[in-house]
Amino acid sequence: MKEVDYIIVGQGLAGSVLSYTLMQQGQKVLVIDEETKTSSSRVAAGLCNPVVFKRLTQSWMIEEVLPLAKEFYRNQETLLADNFYFDIPIYKLFVDEKEQQFWKQKSNESQLFDWIDDKVEFPFDAAHVTYPFGAAKTLQSGFLKTANWLNSFKNYLKIHGAYLNSKFDHSKIELKQNAVEWEGHHAKKIIFCEGYQTTKNPYFDWLPFKLTKGEVLTINFKNLKIDQAINKGAFLLPFDGNYKFGATYNWDDIDNESSEVGKEQLLKRAARFINDDIEIIDHKAGVRPTVSDRRPLLGMHPEHNQLLVFNGLGTKGVMLAPYFANKMASFILKDEPLPEEVNISRFK
Repeated sequence: MKEVDYIIVGQGLAGSVLSYTLMQQGQKVLVIDEETKTSSSRVAAGLCNPVVFKRLTQSWMIEEVLPLAKEFYRNQETLLADNFYFDIPIYKLFVDEKEQQFWKQKSNESQLFDWIDDKVEFPFDAAHVTYPFGAAKTLQSGFLKTANWLNSFKNYLKIHGAYLNSKFDHSKIELKQNAVEWEGHHAKKIIFCEGYQTTKNPYFDWLPFKLTKGEVLTINFKNLKIDQAINKGAFLLPFDGNYKFGATYNWDDIDNESSEVGKEQLLKRAARFINDDIEIIDHKAGVRPTVSDRRPLLGMHPEHNQLLVFNGLGTKGVMLAPYFANKMASFILKDEPLPEEVNISRFK
C-alpha cells in the first residue's frame, strides 16, 4: 500500500495549483489524471482581466486574487525555469460614442481607477482593424500560457513521484475511518478537481453545475500585426507568433469536440472588426465547469469527510485558483472555515 497525505483527482488548473500549494506546506500528494482527456484549462486563453466589460465593474475579488495569482505564477517561472505569465493590456474597442463616454466616466470612479485607463486611443492599423470610436485599455491585465504551464508542472510532479496517468474509477474508492484507499494507495483524503467531469462523480453529482462549452481558434493574418490584446464581443490575444481568438458560449452541446457552428460564429465575430485574410491554424473546444451561482465549489462531502471538492473556478480560474487553493489548504490542514459563498454547504 502506497502512503500519501492527499490524492488529487485532475491535473487541470485547479488540481495543479492546489497540489503545489499543499506540497509547499509539507504534504505528500498524488495527482491522478488521464492524459488523453482534453480539459477546459488546456483550451482556455488564460486571460486575467481585472474588469467585467459588459457592466464595466471590477472582476469579483480582484484586489485580493490578482496580486496572489501573479505572485504564484512568477514563483512557478522560477521553479520551472520558464516563462508562463505575461503582462498585456486588453484594448476595448468602442462600438459607439455612448460606450466611449461611459468608459471615460467609469475610469474616474475609485473602484476602477487602478484597473482601466481613461485615455481613448487609436493604436491599431485602421486599414485592418475597424474601430471608428477608438479604444481604451485595461491596467494590470495579463495572461497565463496555461497549457504550457500545466505540461511543465506535470513534469515537476513526475520527477517528485507525485503523478499517476490513469483513469479514476470512483467505484474503487474504499472509505476507512478517517482515511481512504484507492487502487493500492492510502490517503487521508481525496480531493476532486475534475472540472466538468465532476457531474459524473457519484459523490458530488448533486452540485449545481451550469456547464458551458467554449471554442477557441488559433489564427494568423495576412497583414495585421498586433502585440496587445483586443476585445470586441470576443478576445484576440497574441500568442507564440499567432493569435488566440474566442470564445463561444454553448449551454446545449456539452462536449470537447470543435464544431463548424462554433468556427463560423467566431469568424463572424472577427469580421465585425478585422479586415484581413484569416488563416485558421487550430481549433479547440473545452467544457467550462461553471456553476449556477457563478461561484467556486470548495468543501467536504456532507457525509464522508474523507472526500472533498475543489472546482467550479469558471472563466476567471487563472486569477482565482491560487487564492482559493490557499483557502482550501487552510481548511484541510488548519480546520479554518471556508468562505460561505464558495463552500458547497450552501447547496445543502
